[in-house]
Amino acid sequence: MLVGMPPPRNSPDGPTPPELSTASSHGYNCRCVARHFGLEPAPYGEVPACSLSESQYRRLLVEAAGLQAEAKRLAAARDVAGAHRAYGRMREIAQRLDRTDLELAAVSDLATVCYSAGDLRNARQCAEAVLQAFKVSTAAIAHFGQYVELRMIEGSREVAERVLISLSTEEGDVAGARELIADQRRRAAFRKAAEPGQFPPELLDTHGADELELRILDARVQIAAGEQAEARDALDEILTALDALAGVDEVREQVASLQAMARAERARVRQAGGEDADARADLLRLGARHEGRPLAAKAGIDLAADRALGGDLPGAIAAIVAARDELAAAGLTGDVAEASHALGGLLLLAGELGQAREQFEHAGKLWTVNEDTRGLRRLDVSLARCAAATGDWATAEEHVTRARESARRSGEWPDRLHTDFVAATLGFARGEDLPAVLDLLLPLTLAAAEYRFEFAAPQARTAWARDVAGPAMELLMALLARLGEQRLAAELIERTCAVGAYTGAEERSLDLTGALPTLEVGPVAEGLPLAALGSVTSSLPLRLAPPPALRWSPTSPMALDPWLRLAAERYRLPRPVTETVETWPAAKPGRETFLLRFADAGHTFLTWRTTEDLDTVHLHPIDFALVGTARQVLDAASPTPHEGESLADAVRRSLSEDAFGSIAGEQRLARVLALNLLPADLVERLRRAAAGGNRPLLRIQPSPSLAGVPWGLLALPDRRADHVLGIEEIGLCFDGDERVLDVADVSLLAPAAIPRRPPSADGPPVYLLDPRIPGQSAFGELGSVLGKQDTTSPLIRHLDERLAAGPVLPAAAHGLELVRRTDTDRRLLAELLAGPCSRLVFVGHVSRVRDEYGAQTALHLSCPADLPGTAAPIGAHRPFTAADLALSEMDTMPARVALIGCASASDFGLAEPFGVLLAAVAAGAGLVAATVWALPTSAAVPGADPMSELVIAVDTALAGEDPVTELCAWQRTRLARWRERPEPAASPVFWAPLICLDATDDGKTWVR
Repeated sequence: MLVGMPPPRNSPDGPTPPELSTASSHGYNCRCVARHFGLEPAPYGEVPACSLSESQYRRLLVEAAGLQAEAKRLAAARDVAGAHRAYGRMREIAQRLDRTDLELAAVSDLATVCYSAGDLRNARQCAEAVLQAFKVSTAAIAHFGQYVELRMIEGSREVAERVLISLSTEEGDVAGARELIADQRRRAAFRKAAEPGQFPPELLDTHGADELELRILDARVQIAAGEQAEARDALDEILTALDALAGVDEVREQVASLQAMARAERARVRQAGGEDADARADLLRLGARHEGRPLAAKAGIDLAADRALGGDLPGAIAAIVAARDELAAAGLTGDVAEASHALGGLLLLAGELGQAREQFEHAGKLWTVNEDTRGLRRLDVSLARCAAATGDWATAEEHVTRARESARRSGEWPDRLHTDFVAATLGFARGEDLPAVLDLLLPLTLAAAEYRFEFAAPQARTAWARDVAGPAMELLMALLARLGEQRLAAELIERTCAVGAYTGAEERSLDLTGALPTLEVGPVAEGLPLAALGSVTSSLPLRLAPPPALRWSPTSPMALDPWLRLAAERYRLPRPVTETVETWPAAKPGRETFLLRFADAGHTFLTWRTTEDLDTVHLHPIDFALVGTARQVLDAASPTPHEGESLADAVRRSLSEDAFGSIAGEQRLARVLALNLLPADLVERLRRAAAGGNRPLLRIQPSPSLAGVPWGLLALPDRRADHVLGIEEIGLCFDGDERVLDVADVSLLAPAAIPRRPPSADGPPVYLLDPRIPGQSAFGELGSVLGKQDTTSPLIRHLDERLAAGPVLPAAAHGLELVRRTDTDRRLLAELLAGPCSRLVFVGHVSRVRDEYGAQTALHLSCPADLPGTAAPIGAHRPFTAADLALSEMDTMPARVALIGCASASDFGLAEPFGVLLAAVAAGAGLVAATVWALPTSAAVPGADPMSELVIAVDTALAGEDPVTELCAWQRTRLARWRERPEPAASPVFWAPLICLDATDDGKTWVR
C-alpha cells in the first residue's frame, strides 16, 4: 500500500541518474511504489514505511511535527540537551517514514543548536550534510517528477546555510558569508514572485521575520568586517522592527528568539564601542527576560566582568561558577568554555595562577572538541600569560608563537595585532633582545593608532584607544625610554598631537535658515544644559581623520616614515597619499620660539624643541602621579564647578585663601604646577633666551590631562629637590616669585592636522556680547555674564570709541546697543560672517559635553529652539555647536576671533579636540583668544568689573599688530597689580585663564 507522500509522476523503472547510484531508495524506487506502477517489486528495495497503515503513518507524522515544535522551543530556551533528545527521536521517525524532508529538517535544526552551543565541528558537519543530501534529493526529485518534496526541503537548506553564514563570519570569510546571504535573498524573492500555492506559507516569510534574521546575520558580518557603527545602527532598526512583530501569533516564538539574538549582538557591539552602560542594560534585560534559562546565565557571565571591575572579585567568580553549572546542564559546551575562560581570567587577576591555568585548559578541551580555532588562539594567549607570570619564558614563547601563527593563517589582522602585542609584552617583560621587541611593537602600535580612524562612531574610537591603541602606546613609550630612542618617542608624540581634524565637513549639510535636520541626539539631562548637546559625531557625517604625512624639520624627514610603511604592509592598512605638513611654525623674527607638545600615554610625555634648533630633541616623561597631583591642586583652585557644585559655590571656593584668594595660596599653586610640569632644562633654556633681551615665545599643545593649566602663571624653579617634597617644603626650590609670564609670552599650538580655510577679507569688527538666550532669566544658569551695563560703564565707553573710529557689526549707533541683544542668533552670525570682517568678539556662555567621547562645544547665542542645528534644545533655546559651524554654509571666519566664555579653550581636554576653538581655526581664524576655565562674572566682586577689563583688553589686542604679545603684556600688568594689591578684583582667577591659540605663522592654510 502506498501511504504518505503522493506518488511520483515518473515510473521508477527508468535508468537511475549517476548522482543516485549510491543513494537509498528515496521512497520513490521502493517496492510499494513499484506495485503502484504495476511493476515486478522484486528488483526494488523495501522501506519501513511500506508496512505502515495510513493511520499509523499519520500518527507518526503528527508525532514528528510535535517533536520538532518541542525541540525548537527547547533550543530557543538554550536547553541543548533536551533539544538533542527531541531531534534524535524525530530523526528515528523520519527514517521509519522514509521522509527525507523530516530528516533534513531535524539535521538542519541540529546544526543551529550545535552552533548556539559552541559545537562548531558538529554544526558544520550537520549543515554540510544537509546541503549534500539536498543535492542528492534534488536529483531524485527531478528524476521521479515529484516536486512537492523539493518545496518541503527548501527550508532546511535555508537553515543549514544560515549556520554556514555564521561559521564563515567567525572564520573571517566575510565575502563568503555575504555571498550566502545574497543567495538566500535571491531565492526568497523567487519564492515570493511564484504563483500562489507553489510554496508553503512558512517559506514565503509573510511577516518578514526571516528577513530580519538575515539582517542580524548581516550585522554579524559587518562586525567581522570592522563596520561597528553600521552594525549598531542596523541592530537598533532590527530590534524596533521585531518589537512591532512581537504580538503576531504566527511568529511569536521566532521573534522572541530573534530579539534575544539581536540584543546579545548589540550588547557585544556596545561593549566593543565603549558604551559599557548601554551594553550592561542589554545584558540585564536579557537576563531578566530569560531568567532561569541558559540565556540568562550566559548574560550573567558578561555582567560578572563588570562586577569584578567594580571590586567584587569573589562575587564575580561565584556568579561565573553558578552560570557555568547552568550552561553545562543545558549542554552548551561553547558557553561553558567561555565561562571557564572568563573564570580563568579573574583567577589570573587574583594571582591564583594554578587555578587560572586549570580553567583555561578546561576551556581549551571544549574548544578542541568543537574545533573552535579562535577559541584555541585565545587559549594560547591566556596560557602564555600564565607561563610568563611564573617566569617560564620558553613555554610562554611556545604558546604565543602558536597564537601568532594561527592569527596569520586566519587573515584576521586585528587578531594578528592582538597576538603580536602579547608577544611584544612578553618580550619586554623578559628584557632580552629589546631591538627585536621594537621591530614587533612599533609597527603594531602605529597600526593600532591608524585603525582607530576606521571607526565612524566616537564611542568605538574611544574604546579602541582605551583597550588597544592606548596600552600599545604605553608599552612602546616605556620600551623607547629603555632603548634611549628619544627621537622616535618625540615623533610619536608629534604624531599623536597632530590628530584633531574631522572629515565630512566639506559636504555642507546644514542650512542654518532651512528646515530642521533629522538627527539622533541624546536625551536631555534635567538641569544640565551642557548634557543636552548630545554626542554630535555619532549622528553626523563627521569622522576623525588620521594625521597627514608629517615632516620633522627642514633638513630632516620623519624617522617614523619607514615604520609606518612597515605597519601598513604588515597589517594591511590603507596608506592614502596626503600633503606633507610641517610640524613646526615659522619663527618670530628676533625671538626664540619654544614648541612644547604633551601626550598622555600612561604617564604624560613632554617633547620640546626650539625653532632655532629643530633637530635637537628634548623628551621628558612626567610620572602620572605628578600629573595627578598637579590636576588635583588645580581642580581644587579653579572656578570650574565640580559635579553637584553650583557656580556661586565654585567661585567662592576659588577665591578662598587656599586658592586664588591670597598671594600665598596662588603662589603655592603656581609652584606645585611648575615643579611637576616644567623640566629643569626647559626652565634653564627659557631664562637663557630671555637674558638675550628678546622675550621668547612659548607655544604649547597640552594633552587632555593638562588642558586646564594656566601656563603663564607657572612659577620658575631655581633648583630641584633631591627628595619628594611636602607641600610646606616647595618654597625651598624658589629664590623669588618669577613666573613664565615674566620671561616669556605664551600661546597655544594647534594640532598640525587641522585643515585651515583662508580667512574672511578685512572689514569691520563683529561683536556678539552677552546675547539674550530665549527662555533664560538674566540671573539664571544661562543668564547675563556682563551684568548691568550703562553708558558710563568702561566696556560701553570702549565700544563707543570703536564706533567713533568706524563701523562695527551688527550696525549700532551706540555701544549699549551691542550688548544683550535678542537677535544675535546663528542666522545673524552667518549673515555677518558672509561679508568682510576683521575680527569676531564673542562674550557669553560656552558649554562643553563632559564625556570621554566628546567632540562638541557650543556657543549660546540668541537661538530659539526652532532653528536648525545639531544640539537638542534647552527649553526654548538651541545651542550653536562646533558641528553646526563645521557643517553649515558658515564656512569662513575672520582672521582673529575671541571666544570669551567658560572653558572655551577646553578643546584640548577632549580625546578628540574639535570644539568651537578648533572649529574656528578650521574655518579660517589664525588666532583665537579663549579661556581654560570657567570665568566668574563681575558679580563675584561687587564694585569692580574684571570681566569688562578682560573683554576690553582682548578686543584691543585683536585690533593691534601682535595680539599674543599685547595680551601677555596686559596679563603682566595684572600680575604686577596682584602682587602689589592682592585683593579679589585683581585675582588671577579673572585674567590668568586667558590664552591665545596662534596659528598665524603655521603656514597651513589648506583645505582637506
